[in-house]
Amino acid sequence: MNYSGRDLVLGGLFLALALALPVVFHAVGLGRAFLPMFLPIVTAGFLTVLPVALTVGMLSPLTSAALTGMPPFFPPVAFIMMIEGIVLAGVPSLLRRKLGWNIWGVLALTVFLDRLLLLVAVFFVSTWLDLPEKVLSVAAVIEGFPGILILFLVVPVIVGKLEKILKNLPVSE
Repeated sequence: MNYSGRDLVLGGLFLALALALPVVFHAVGLGRAFLPMFLPIVTAGFLTVLPVALTVGMLSPLTSAALTGMPPFFPPVAFIMMIEGIVLAGVPSLLRRKLGWNIWGVLALTVFLDRLLLLVAVFFVSTWLDLPEKVLSVAAVIEGFPGILILFLVVPVIVGKLEKILKNLPVSE
């Protein structure tokens, strides 16, 4: 598959933002509840080809864990977030870019699939670690609601503006 230079540059930009935003959010006392890493990951899904979007979604949590220790490798939060990143970037890239679905429908389905995945993953990891799986899995999903709200407020605006800007730029192969 051929990638445009635009896709590669955007992928690098969104990966860098996915690494920087959580550091900024945590530095000012905000954190997990606002899902700062997910903003650039979802945006990458809407604006880049599928392989680039999947790479951003997969590498963001793993690179952040290796560089900053957050999210942690154990308990396996980084790996759960890697799977979430694949969903959060892959679904928009497939449904919006390839099939032309409406941004709101794509975002709603993406968030639903992500939260379902998180519920199941935390349930199984909690069972494995002999922790109260029902409480932790539901709490993990509920904790992210402020971040979900931010996704719905910010992503459509950013994607809309960037799509207009990118439409006027030449694409290099």
